[in-house]
Formats: sequence, C-alpha cells, structure tokens
Amino acid sequence: MLKRLLLHELKSITRDKMYLFLSIYPIIMAIIAYFLIPYLEEQSSAMASNIVVLVFILLNGFMFGAITGFTLLDDQDDKVLLSLKITPISVRYYVLLKLLISYILGVFATFILIMFSGFYQSVDILDLIFIIVLAPLQGPIFSLLINALANNKVEGFVIMKLSGIILLIPIASLFLIEWTELFLGFIPGFWTSRIISMQLIPQDYFLNSSTLYFIIGVIVHIIVGTLLFKLYTKKHNL
Repeated sequence: MLKRLLLHELKSITRDKMYLFLSIYPIIMAIIAYFLIPYLEEQSSAMASNIVVLVFILLNGFMFGAITGFTLLDDQDDKVLLSLKITPISVRYYVLLKLLISYILGVFATFILIMFSGFYQSVDILDLIFIIVLAPLQGPIFSLLINALANNKVEGFVIMKLSGIILLIPIASLFLIEWTELFLGFIPGFWTSRIISMQLIPQDYFLNSSTLYFIIGVIVHIIVGTLLFKLYTKKHNL
C-alpha cells in the first residue's frame, strides 16, 4: 500500500502544476546564477556575489517547502487527509512521505545550483556534502510551519510571505563571527549560511569547524521540525 502511495505521489509530479514548476525551477535558478554571479564579481563587489550565492542556496529549500506546504493545504481542503484515515496507511506517514519527496528534490536542486554557479570550485568535497545535505532541510520545516499556522491557502500565502523574512536573517552570518552568532542559532538556515560563509570568507569563526556547524545544524533542524510536526498533527487531529 505504501509503495502504491509513493508511485501515486511520483506520478502526481507530472500532473500537478506546482510540482511541474518545481521540476523546472532548479534549471531556471541555475541559469540565472550562471550569468548573474560572474557579472556581480566583475561589476560589483565580492560581498555582493557572496550574498547572492547564499540567498540562492537558501531560497531552494524555501521554495520547495512553500510549494509542498500548499500541496498539503490542498490535501486538507480536498479531504484527502480525512479519506486516508479510513485506509491502512497512516496519515502521518503520508505527510512525511511528501516532506521526504520535497527534501530529495531540494537536494537535487541545490546540487544543480552549486554546479552551475561555480561555487563548488571554492569548496572542499566534505563541506560541499554538508551544504547539499543541510540546506534542503529547510524545505520540510517551511512546509510544516505553513500548515501548522494556516487554516486555508489564503492564510498559507500570507504566512509564506512573512516566513520569507526568515531567509534574510542568515545573511547576518556573513558579518557575525563571534559568540553573538549564537543568537541566530534558532534559525535553521543560519547553520547552512555559516558553512557557506566559511568557504566564501575564510577567517576565525566562533566554532571554527564546519563539521560542528553541520552537526548542530542537523540537530536544530530535527528539533524544530519535530516541534512543528507535533503542532501540525495536533491541530488537524492526525
């Protein structure tokens, strides 16, 4: 039954307009990055191109999370989740499956963006893996945030716009290098941003270890994601 559900979700990628957008979104962003970042490096400052690289990578997770969040709102409006309650499949497994698909697509999109932007040339392989694994974890968190707070797609759109502000906060990681950076630690995107900034602007950072930032980042994502998942399932009685 779970296998059929997975096949159904994979087929819906080719039918759903939102999923269709997700399939071409990485290509669009990669092409923009391919031309924009070298242009900024030549015509502007290195800091400007660094900020663009950072925002583009963080934006990947946000976009996949937002669209997956709206597909879950659609399922709620269409009573799909209610219908699943009378089947052998757990509704929670269904939601987790959608979040997993969102994450996998985010990993693929992040990899494509890093390759096209040329960012991989200045990053060692281990840190590259850290970024590709960690950055898309924002997607499920944004999905759960939207669905935990919104009752319909109108409210979901408002929450999506407001949560977009969260993307701007990790940019501060380019300027905070001492213990004060921990004030940003509750923002999941900060930990990805710090690993990226360590590659773009080498200097003495507070923890000074991308491995530590990665491990703590994964833990923060798991804690925040778990709390939001519990809030979401409690709100909708799943």
